[in-house]
Amino acid sequence: MAKGLIWATTKDLAKNRGRVLSLYRQILRSLDSPKLPMNLAARLAKKAEARAIFMLGAEEESLHNIEDLIDTGVYALSLFP
Repeated sequence: MAKGLIWATTKDLAKNRGRVLSLYRQILRSLDSPKLPMNLAARLAKKAEARAIFMLGAEEESLHNIEDLIDTGVYALSLFP
């Protein structure tokens, strides 16, 4: 086990739940934007990819990794038009 990892408690996970759900919804809405030059199949594939990433991230238990995943999601959202 690596040193320096701080494991999330139930309280920590509940605190981040709203942020993560909001980020998830914003990313899915951004993928539906008509400004993105993608056809329906590409949109559905990207949405499925986003769902898979969030499902894998839901199993994360390290506070540092959770914060990194949230920061990455915010950055990815900033790249959308």
